Amino acid sequence: MQDIITFISNMILEGYFGLFIICFLINMIPFLSPSNMVLAGAAMLLLPTFNPIFVGVVIAISATAAKLIHFFVVRGSRMILSEERLKSLDSEEQRVKKWGAFAVFIAAASPVPDDPLIVYVGLAKYSTWKFIISYFIGKVAVTILGAVIGYSVGGFFESMPIVLASIALTALITGFMFRRRTG
Repeated sequence: MQDIITFISNMILEGYFGLFIICFLINMIPFLSPSNMVLAGAAMLLLPTFNPIFVGVVIAISATAAKLIHFFVVRGSRMILSEERLKSLDSEEQRVKKWGAFAVFIAAASPVPDDPLIVYVGLAKYSTWKFIISYFIGKVAVTILGAVIGYSVGGFFESMPIVLASIALTALITGFMFRRRTG
């Protein structure tokens, strides 16, 4: 487990690109990825000289890109569904058109797992552009908040950002492993 923490820390220390790659890979894990708000806070503890807004935006872009792949995979899986199931999903089209953007925004901006909703809107053929915009705006809101909190906390413990980030990353990975065993 220490190797995973070291790898993640080293990638994040590479800067915005390393942060993007790590957050993208973490968000590619369906149903088990940790909170992007916590990722943003941990990143700011590791990179206290970085701009919290840029950190939040980079993490939001990486999360949106990863979940867009999930969205397309789910949408593509429609071809293996029965006609009866497709008719049932297509009957949800009006509700998804009406509430989809709001639901995707709330799921992206909250600690509630967003994967079930991504499956639902993907299967219901929700607009790709509306999904991208709603999801990105929700993630930007939560990741910038997480980055600002991480930056603020890091300011109180200027001599210990690596220790705090290691604690945060350990908590993230432990939570991930616990969810995986109990899920």
